Amino acid sequence: MTSTRPDVSVIVPVYNCAAWLEAQLCSVLDQEGVDLEVIAICDGATDNSLAVLESMAARDARIRVVTQENRGVSAARNAGLTLARGEWIAFADGDDWMKPGALRSWIGYGRQHDLDVVIGNGFSFDALPPPAGPQPMYARQPWDEICSGTSWLERTVPSDDWVVCVWLQCVRRDFVEQHGLRFEPGVVHEDIIWSLQLALRAQRVGFVREPFYGYRRNPLSITNSPSQAAVARRAAGYLRVIDALVAAALDVRTDRHLSRILLRQANREGGHLLHVLRKRLHDDAMRKPVARQFLQSGHVRAMLKGATNASELWRALRCWRIYARFAT
Repeated sequence: MTSTRPDVSVIVPVYNCAAWLEAQLCSVLDQEGVDLEVIAICDGATDNSLAVLESMAARDARIRVVTQENRGVSAARNAGLTLARGEWIAFADGDDWMKPGALRSWIGYGRQHDLDVVIGNGFSFDALPPPAGPQPMYARQPWDEICSGTSWLERTVPSDDWVVCVWLQCVRRDFVEQHGLRFEPGVVHEDIIWSLQLALRAQRVGFVREPFYGYRRNPLSITNSPSQAAVARRAAGYLRVIDALVAAALDVRTDRHLSRILLRQANREGGHLLHVLRKRLHDDAMRKPVARQFLQSGHVRAMLKGATNASELWRALRCWRIYARFAT
């Protein structure tokens, strides 16, 4: 590892992804035109992930391996943030893949426009090599514009195009440290809460249209796990996300227009929670406390305030009716 400050620190939480890990790390290490460090946090993996990391670190001094007991992706990313030395911070998951030129493009754009946050674009894939000319994940970002984080919310939430995937965010490290930004430990869907904090604080956000980041559709991910305990954690995560959105919306410092935007997103997340409780979480003992907490928090009223059309109004009323049944 060089003693000079790297251009970018790439933080990679690692948990049971040995089959894809080497390809992912090679795609990062092969990025040209940037001085980088990779901080790989092995979060209590029970497969061969740690051996892969140690083998690659022995061959490339830019990789720093950190081990910890399994504490979840938020704690792993926070450990990486504490150790990061780069001018910029980027995130990558252990089973994904980066196209050549990704980091150079993101960082170059961020420097050119003196940004706090660069928002990239990505694509989904099932196996390498990735598809030629992949379909971009996002189409309605304010391309070729620079805006504040709150304007970003106002421009993208109504069209359901807000980028909450942290692996599409390249953030200036000084900005992260200035605002003490960290991930909330133990929360599933932590990306949304992190992205909310970014948006509420960033003064200059810019966008790179080209889909550089490949997201692997992994059937073994937590979002696809049939385990009722895992599904219950997802439900609790959505509940925490709604809490955060409503709290930000009702903050006295939040103007009326932004408050309505945040409540609209809370309405949408309430629908996601409803889907999990109805279709995925079948254990009544696990479902009941989530439904009760939602009702007691007054989030139905928040969803009603955030409704801007008949579909969103119906979603709020449907949540009230179904959650009330689950809570009894």
